[in-house]
Amino acid sequence: MNSIILCEKPSQARNLRAALGDRHGRILAAQGHLLRLEVPEEVNPAWKVWGLDVLRPAKGRYGWRPDEGNGKAERLDEIRKALSGAGRVIIATDCDREGQAIGESLVRHLGFRGEVLRAMFTAEDETSLRAAFAALKPNAHWGRLFEAAVARAQSDQIFNLTMTRAATVKLRPEGWRGPLGIGRVRTPTLGLVCARELEIRGFTPRDFYEIEAVVAGAAGEGSLWYRPRGDARIFDPDRADRIALAAASYQGPIEVSREARKSVPPRPFDLPSLQKHAGKWGWSAKKVLDVAQALYERHKLITYPRAETRYLPENLVPSAGNLLDALRGIGELAPQLPAVPVIRKGKSGLWSDAGIAGASHHALIPNVNAPNMSAAVAALDHDERALFDAIARAFIAAISPDHEFDETTLSFAIEVPAAPGSVDVVRFQARGRVVTRPGWKAVLEDEENGEDDEQGDDAVLPAFANGDTVSCNSVRARPRQTTAPKRYTEGDLIDAMHNAWRFVKDEAERERLKEAKGIGTPATRDSILEGLKRQGMLVLDKKNLVPTDLALWLYKLLCESAPELVDPGATARMEARLDDVLAGSADADTVIGEIADRAGGLVARLSEVTPATSPTFKRPPSGAMLAAARDKAKREGTRLPRGAADDAEICRTFLGPRRLASAGPSEKQLAYAQKLSEETGMDLPEAARLDAAALSKWIDAARSAGGKDLASPKQREWIAKLVGEGAKPPRGYPDRIGANDARAFLDKAFGKKAARR
Repeated sequence: MNSIILCEKPSQARNLRAALGDRHGRILAAQGHLLRLEVPEEVNPAWKVWGLDVLRPAKGRYGWRPDEGNGKAERLDEIRKALSGAGRVIIATDCDREGQAIGESLVRHLGFRGEVLRAMFTAEDETSLRAAFAALKPNAHWGRLFEAAVARAQSDQIFNLTMTRAATVKLRPEGWRGPLGIGRVRTPTLGLVCARELEIRGFTPRDFYEIEAVVAGAAGEGSLWYRPRGDARIFDPDRADRIALAAASYQGPIEVSREARKSVPPRPFDLPSLQKHAGKWGWSAKKVLDVAQALYERHKLITYPRAETRYLPENLVPSAGNLLDALRGIGELAPQLPAVPVIRKGKSGLWSDAGIAGASHHALIPNVNAPNMSAAVAALDHDERALFDAIARAFIAAISPDHEFDETTLSFAIEVPAAPGSVDVVRFQARGRVVTRPGWKAVLEDEENGEDDEQGDDAVLPAFANGDTVSCNSVRARPRQTTAPKRYTEGDLIDAMHNAWRFVKDEAERERLKEAKGIGTPATRDSILEGLKRQGMLVLDKKNLVPTDLALWLYKLLCESAPELVDPGATARMEARLDDVLAGSADADTVIGEIADRAGGLVARLSEVTPATSPTFKRPPSGAMLAAARDKAKREGTRLPRGAADDAEICRTFLGPRRLASAGPSEKQLAYAQKLSEETGMDLPEAARLDAAALSKWIDAARSAGGKDLASPKQREWIAKLVGEGAKPPRGYPDRIGANDARAFLDKAFGKKAARR
């Protein structure tokens, strides 16, 4: 039977060819999504005019259309022709919802009627790929995964386009020329940042007190503290004085308790926790995913990076020892490895089928089947090595022994006069720990386990015995001051999106929404943040995300008129319904209809809104415009004009008449140029980004230099082989090599005969 293997991208196709050859069939690569959803005006011409319509097609779902640009039409045509003569298709795309959608949508759109199988893998080394193809299953086994992907895509298309058009028509302020983007996930994410910013701006420090009592006895002297947390803090100075006065006269027994305790390690990373961890280094969420993707796809050193859970399936328990052995070859990690892995099963441990239920892929760990792991790690660049080490250390810690310590607690209680005829019992306390076995904390020296991060001091305590008599030598009410909450970093915001249940007040609903894994998906959260920055809603101040004036204005307006749009809890409820499709407890069309109905209700609210004021907002300059202005200031030995960093008009004026004389390039032209830059490997100059005519000339030159078409699959196969043998890669390698560049590379490698190959 003639078989076709469909994979997600050319790099995946190369890995499959290296592992399988052609024994399972011809391998063809998509290029991400080769199909797009119809746009509203393609479904209903009346929707070309923006208004307050709920953009759900009469048939319930948007259809697929071939996507264009970047060689996608040619790839789709190649797959169409191959499927017309095939009896079997094996879908070998990524293992998540998006991967399933990419492969299955092609099979459905092209009308294939033969046998459809699915290869599932979480690593792209040869061993893992061969194992996946030895365990092929009918694609129907993953029907719910596809329906979940469809439900999410259709719901987002309907909700986001409906709300963006309604908000743009009703709310767009003067001076803002683009659409006012509203999204099911994007807008509550923006709401988190705006709410935090307003909390910071409205914050007023409050004084409070912590009471220190120094006690002495036969065994020595030590400090004990009374410092309640949260709302129980001592804000009243008179109460602080009463407590200090009562403690000053204490003389009596001290209570001493000693307990041997232990703490278990944190689980390995999922993508959100990895993004939060690397955010401490100043990395953006996108950078974390890009570097992780390289470790997975190019170097084959880690498992699938878009991990949705921090658990591992129980069938991976036997491979723990093998992975430990592979890591022993990495010199810097070897001293931290346990002699044997500690296997912790169940939801309180690491290996748990119940814990992983509903997730497309498991925790992110080093790939046990990575070929020659130590050599591959040694060849990593600085960023790749930093991220690999973090992933490896997290796994090593997770299979290391418990952290063990002896904990000693000293305490005494006093009575403090309160209301007439009553007293409060106040307990002073100190805590000290002696580590008896470092365990996993020797691997993660800077990590703390939340379970044992309790109130109290980690102090060296005098060796009092339980019941020893002590007396208070001195007491001080030490003043402290509350601090404003911190702004979100990208890693912090990803974590907040992942744990959106925290923003729901109802306890029962909080517990239910924990299972929804937040708002958005691990694979899309970084692009949501990038989109908010591109829209001029968020800017970076060092590592911190700060909302613009437009964002704050929009947030306040939505809080008054349609608060559900900025409520992460509301979106988490929608996410829970989308997850119900994956679990099989809800039908995709039912959930799509529910979310469309939500959009309809919100449009009705927005239709009644008349903003009290219509402020004029200055659009911030693009990154390219600001970079060009800074270059000019540097060349001329001057400073940027005041406001140039925040106002595109000031920046444009500073750049001078040449900039004003030429229209700026359109977003579509810029997007095409960026794609062409990626395909050809040619740098896109800042000047071209700012000037439509200059950009047009650059596009012509790039097309001429790189070739209008991409290299053929056969050319790419030869190039990959030669690069693997040490040849310098051509521009656009590996996936976006122009046809002319490919021909020149092969001519140089083989002589003119290569042109006839």
